[in-house]
Amino acid sequence: MKMKLAAICLTVIAGCFVPGVPISAEPIAPAEILSPKLRGFLKNEMHLLVDAGRLLEKALEAEDSKAVENLAGKIQETFVHKDEVTTFDLREFQATLGEDFVARDKAFHAMARGLEAAAHKGDTAKQKMLFAEMLTVCAACHAAYAPKASVLD
Repeated sequence: MKMKLAAICLTVIAGCFVPGVPISAEPIAPAEILSPKLRGFLKNEMHLLVDAGRLLEKALEAEDSKAVENLAGKIQETFVHKDEVTTFDLREFQATLGEDFVARDKAFHAMARGLEAAAHKGDTAKQKMLFAEMLTVCAACHAAYAPKASVLD
């Protein structure tokens, strides 16, 4: 019996290392593991951020600090479904995406506050610099948490 069990185990293990066949499939992105409800919330928020980003780009080109201030203020306050998200949802979000995601999100919103402040002062050079940094942060977060999702989708 032990020999039979050992032979079965050896066959199964050997089958895992067939030449030319990858050992494991492509890893699943953390955002893909979220429940459909939370993925929907996140996707909705991302679409709003993309829309605001496009408007910010136009406002920065026009050097319209008032518009930049207004849009940056909306971005830094963004949490689309805050009235609909339960404590359970927040726990799932944090458990699935982890502390690093939360830290990235907080940093992004802090940058939006900085952009709002720079716009309030009329500092167009700082506005453009902060917006460029925000775009870099967006791309890095997408690469880490949702590589299949287009940043501009």
